[in-house]
Amino acid sequence: MPASLCRSLLQTLALSVGMGLVVGAVFSINGELSVVQFAVNAGVSTLYSLSIGVPANLVFRNLKPRIHGRPVLRQWMIYVGVMLVVILVGTLFTGIVLVLVGLVGSSQMWAVYRQGLMISLAISVPVTIGAVTLSRLHDKLDTSEGERQRALALAVEARLASLESRVRPHFLFNALNSALALIPEDPRRAENLLERLCALLRFSLDAHARLVPLGEELRIVTDYLEIERVRFGDRLRYELDVPEELATFEVPAFAVQTLVENSVKYAVSARKQGAHIRVIARRDNGQLVIDIADDGPGFTGPIWVAGHGLDGLRSRLDALYGDRARLVAPAEAAIGAAVRIEIHA
Repeated sequence: MPASLCRSLLQTLALSVGMGLVVGAVFSINGELSVVQFAVNAGVSTLYSLSIGVPANLVFRNLKPRIHGRPVLRQWMIYVGVMLVVILVGTLFTGIVLVLVGLVGSSQMWAVYRQGLMISLAISVPVTIGAVTLSRLHDKLDTSEGERQRALALAVEARLASLESRVRPHFLFNALNSALALIPEDPRRAENLLERLCALLRFSLDAHARLVPLGEELRIVTDYLEIERVRFGDRLRYELDVPEELATFEVPAFAVQTLVENSVKYAVSARKQGAHIRVIARRDNGQLVIDIADDGPGFTGPIWVAGHGLDGLRSRLDALYGDRARLVAPAEAAIGAAVRIEIHA
């Protein structure tokens, strides 16, 4: 027998005995408490509880997964209908047992059955409704917890994706090749490039926090762009226009860098003349607005590709902020491509 089923049956047994004692005490109080009357009433009440509670427990355990996903009203109708059948059968079984042990005469069986049925209905139906309601609330809590765990998993996945993008072989190969080429002619610049590369990789490895100050994010953006400038030279031009007072505003790690990297890939690298990349941040009606734009060819293919680029960042924003943040793509731009991050404080 599965441990969960065994535990559930033991709980049902304990509840049945407890209810039997309570009902036995209630029906035994008639001026003064009779021990014998109490024992009989408690035993009969426990028998009723067990005859109804145990079958209901077993039936509901098997019924719940079968009706999951059906309309709520239909589920309630099924639960109540099944409970009525269990009560009818359980009460009849109890009446037969009472006749067999001699507590009730055979001629009184149906009168006792009707009385027991009314009492069982009065007790079991409200209990069933309450139990089902609690079960549904528990399921909702489990669902909420599952959604929270999914959000955390998405954030972890995004961090891993960010780390993977930082350590892509071709990116490391290009950066190291650029450093090697600089050593003979400009060793100081080569050293600077390697320091920026180390800072970028260290940030990737240490970015356990889902959120980082905007100022820290922009330092990584600058390191990334300076590394790429060694390879692209004057083809890569950029500017960061971010007020100092926004430096402490927290943003998802690599959120801005991911969009800047897209501009390098699709605007700078794709054209001989390169492109100019702009990162502009501001406050607007209590929210942080970050525009990442370039004067390249603009969006030329699908924007939202599942699991990649913009879609991955949008999933991160949803997981971290819900409806308090959004990613706008394409954002309004006179020329080239623009993407906007909006985060409500």
